[in-house]
Amino acid sequence: MNKTIIMMIKKIFGSLFLLLSTPIFALSSANVNQTWFYPGEAIVLTLSADSDKVVFPTINNIAGNAVLGTNNSQSVRIVNAKRTIQNSRSYTFKPSKSLQIPAYTLTVDGVKQTTQPIKITFKKPTKAKVGDDYILQIKTDKTTFFLGDTVNLYITFKAKKSLPPSNNQVSLSIPEAKDLLFIKNNKVTRVADENYHVQTLSYKISANNFGTIHIPSLVATIGNQSNSIFGGFFNARQRQKQKKIFSNDLTLTIKPLPDALRVFGDFKLKATVDKTQVKQGDAVNLTVSIVGKGNFEDIEAFKIEIDNATIYSDDVVTSYKDWQQKFAIVGGQSFVIPSLKLDYFDKITQTKKTISTQPINIKVDKSSPIITATTTTIVKPDNKAPVNSTLKYYYLLLGFIIGALVSFLSIKLSHRQKPDKNQDLIKQIKSSKGNKALFDLLLPLNLSELDSILQQLEANLYKGETHKINKKAIITLIQSSNF
Repeated sequence: MNKTIIMMIKKIFGSLFLLLSTPIFALSSANVNQTWFYPGEAIVLTLSADSDKVVFPTINNIAGNAVLGTNNSQSVRIVNAKRTIQNSRSYTFKPSKSLQIPAYTLTVDGVKQTTQPIKITFKKPTKAKVGDDYILQIKTDKTTFFLGDTVNLYITFKAKKSLPPSNNQVSLSIPEAKDLLFIKNNKVTRVADENYHVQTLSYKISANNFGTIHIPSLVATIGNQSNSIFGGFFNARQRQKQKKIFSNDLTLTIKPLPDALRVFGDFKLKATVDKTQVKQGDAVNLTVSIVGKGNFEDIEAFKIEIDNATIYSDDVVTSYKDWQQKFAIVGGQSFVIPSLKLDYFDKITQTKKTISTQPINIKVDKSSPIITATTTTIVKPDNKAPVNSTLKYYYLLLGFIIGALVSFLSIKLSHRQKPDKNQDLIKQIKSSKGNKALFDLLLPLNLSELDSILQQLEANLYKGETHKINKKAIITLIQSSNF
């Protein structure tokens, strides 16, 4: 009897186990790609549920670590001859210390389900030492430097000569540190010493803040390559064995520049003009250029003030090796472009240095006023012979006619000069190329009707705008204006 009862209980529990094993209820789960990590490694948290109706939580950070990316996936599973759809969402993040991933709630088929927390452990890397199969080292040519200066970072990877050749693939992490900019030099140097094959990669480092900055150790991942002709087939289905080695870390000290300076380097400053003598109303084009080495991006634009002159300035243009700013200056009278100066911390002397340009004298030729000359013809009587009174009247009439003719010709000529001048100007306008040439032609005319067009040209030249200029409209305004 007891045996019968025991058998019945076992049968009931067996049926219950089979019932629980069957996916009648859509269960959710949470798992990670690894439960421990080295510095710089990414952890991938995956939430899954056996249902095609799943609402995943919105996760922006995991235990204080920002989520770097998400990925959705779907797969089909067949369990006990039943087809099940599994939906998953993965969250990638890079922790810097040990943590516990909290429980998350999913809504599966309208029912809320909660996952279990997961502990993740940080492992401090062990630096490779002399005699190991592989060695990874990082160093800089100096560990203390001024803000604005650059230093060289060298990454050296060593592999023992005794290792089988060409059977290892090495991937190297990228150096990263807050407030540091790393510029890679793509050239790799390869040498050999007594025991190792040595490869060295270099970076240029600059800082955008001063203080103590830590560069964490780098990691090199070494994966064995299969020599089998089926290597690619099997590698797609199984994870390769990988070995990770770590470098030393570095601490850099960046000092602020003295005297509240912002610019560091070795520079030369030059100011040039396209002409030193202009007609009144014409523009002088000034170019200020700085060449050398340093943080060009921190050099501020110059501001120039000149009495009785209108000054237009272009935006500053910089590159890694030069700096340039252009001006257009229109003066109502002769003027002097003042000396321009730049204060910076000199890289060579390690002291504050000031460089400057020479003043530039510009002569402005004022337009000459138009003077209308009148000629008076005086007819002196011939004292040698008496003048007939009737003949005197003829002389007077002839003098009047000549005077009237001279006045008429003067008026006619003055009216003809203007169309000739206008015609020449119109030809120049038609043939002008670019906003700058047209602006230089129209500015001296002093026509209020052209103010709006001049403003559009000025915006195109010095503010980067793209107004369309109608030359036909300009010519019509000039032809209908008296100037």
